[in-house]
Amino acid sequence: MATETPWQRARKSQSELQEERLGRMEGGERSVNSGRFWRWKRDGRLREFIVEARTTDKKSYSIQKEEWQAIRREAFKTPPGLLPSMQIDIQDVSLFVMELTAFQDLFNELVALRGQVALQELRRRNADTD
Repeated sequence: MATETPWQRARKSQSELQEERLGRMEGGERSVNSGRFWRWKRDGRLREFIVEARTTDKKSYSIQKEEWQAIRREAFKTPPGLLPSMQIDIQDVSLFVMELTAFQDLFNELVALRGQVALQELRRRNADTD
């Protein structure tokens, strides 16, 4: 792949750069021609989330309930059934928005996995001392 020149990067919009950044993240995938075809829902995916990416140079961004519900419907319809999210850049602040229940589920899974790792380490230490 050819390297981009600085003047080519400078011509890209903030939203294009944001979508590229999303695609480069671990578990990230940028949608092909996002927003142009019905088949490619939203701007990308990040692990089990469908992501709608937004940027603004203003000091705030407002999320409308109707838009969130549309993202949610599309996420659930996208195989294998994804979770809705938004990646919002407000000037130099990058935010990831998801439903509270999704956050709780992910956090609980993380805590459970940490517990399993701690238990395995404890068993390994006990086996080494025997």
